[in-house]
Amino acid sequence: MALGQARRFGGLAALPQVRPQTGQEAAAWLKSNLDGYYSRPARVPPYRSSAAWALRQMDDRFSILRPDTVVLDLGCFPGGWSEVAVERSEVSSSSSRVIGVDSTRMDPMEYHTFIQGDLAKKATTQAILEALGDTRADVVLSDLSPASTGLKQEDHLNSMQCCLHAAKIMERTLKLGGWFALKLTYGSEIGRFRMYLDSRFETVRAIRPAAVRSSRDMFCICKGFIGRQTIASEAKSKNAYTHEGMDRWNGERWLSSQEMLDEDE
Repeated sequence: MALGQARRFGGLAALPQVRPQTGQEAAAWLKSNLDGYYSRPARVPPYRSSAAWALRQMDDRFSILRPDTVVLDLGCFPGGWSEVAVERSEVSSSSSRVIGVDSTRMDPMEYHTFIQGDLAKKATTQAILEALGDTRADVVLSDLSPASTGLKQEDHLNSMQCCLHAAKIMERTLKLGGWFALKLTYGSEIGRFRMYLDSRFETVRAIRPAAVRSSRDMFCICKGFIGRQTIASEAKSKNAYTHEGMDRWNGERWLSSQEMLDEDE
């Protein structure tokens, strides 16, 4: 009975049931509401990339981006992560700085410093150090993604290569106690890379934000950078190679294998 008819005959309108009556209705209700929960809110300006929502969700959970911090965004094109970093670190009203690096030129962004260069080259690392000046980054972000081949193992190994480039720059630019957040593709080398991260940070968490659509993409959130230990402190065996860099060869001649063993004793 319609509401008007109910009022005309002095009765009460029959309201439809709010709860789903069948399993199909319940499944449809869950799907529509979950999709709407993780969709972009209309009141929030759109970001340059959908990946920005993954960083927002990680920051909501771990509070990585804060005022008065220096943020280094590796692989920043097209700029979604940098936009979130500028927004969350309150660059416009604090001493925060956001520096983005990518081999592809990005459209200019307010309160943002962009460096164009290949992260695998020393010239790019030098440009980052010059942009940082006398300071070090409080947060290093890496959204580096290789070109997809469609082959799981190759895509995973290419992702690991990007992670190694990001880690190399992180060790040169991140301050002690800082944060490192990076994306990687799941695969066989995850365990070894996780072991490396555990040796450099106090806490390492592997997560997959709800906004991530790819089933193989995941993120590592690393807190409390403790720096790189010397090889001597990491070596446990008696005859392990305990010297680093060229220090071993500063003498007038190279030592034989037996002389090296005798010296270690």
